[in-house]
Order: sequence, then C-alpha cells, then structure tokens
Amino acid sequence: MTEQTKNDFLKAVAVQVDLNRMMHGEKRRPMSDWAMIAQEHMGHLFGAILSEKTDEVEKELLHIAAPLLELYRELKGGSINGKDRV
Repeated sequence: MTEQTKNDFLKAVAVQVDLNRMMHGEKRRPMSDWAMIAQEHMGHLFGAILSEKTDEVEKELLHIAAPLLELYRELKGGSINGKDRV
C-alpha cells in the first residue's frame, strides 16, 4: 500500500466525519452507539460486495471507518480534526 493510498483514505474518512457531524450534530455519543453504527454499515458493506457495486462498497467503507474513528476518539478522550465535541 502506498502512502498516497493511506492519505487518500484517511482524508476521505475525515471528510465523512465532518459530513456526519453536519447531518447529526456535534454531541458526544457513548462508545456503544459508535460500535452499533459501524456494525449496521458492515451489513450494508457486505450487501454491496455481494452485488458487486463498487461505488456502494466505497461509501460503506467510509460509513464504517468514520464511526470507528469517533469511537477511537471517545476511547482516547481526544479530538478529531482539532475539534472537541460537547
């Protein structure tokens, strides 16, 4: 895997985190919420893979990675993209 691929993915995840915050607000959630959100999208990812819909696969990867990043932030008690939640 190239550094460019890693950077592109991380940038896309950061954008998804920001989009999620715009859509759902800045409030903190318990770790269990983030895990359930990611799990729900795992099912969507599997369906997209079985249907061979590559655009949906990419979308669901980001919909899984963004809540996992939020979960990681909750675990570490820090911020994402320099932003703390209320």
